[in-house]
Amino acid sequence: MTVQITVKLYGTLDRWVAGYNPDSGCGVHLAAQSTVADLIDHLGIPPRSVGLVSVNGRAAKKADALPDRALVKVFHPIFGG
Repeated sequence: MTVQITVKLYGTLDRWVAGYNPDSGCGVHLAAQSTVADLIDHLGIPPRSVGLVSVNGRAAKKADALPDRALVKVFHPIFGG
């Protein structure tokens, strides 16, 4: 069984995903019970390059399981002062 995820990347994260379309994001199929960390690994994004992740509009942790048809937004870390 698999889950279908729509991923939107923000900041400079699109450089890690070949062919990424910033207008529509990308679709990903993962095994059921995959986590946010599994998704980041699947996309080939170094974990240190990820700041905030939201799943269906709510902040998510790396260990959170992804529901089928979720919209996942991944933001790069924000620095400044």
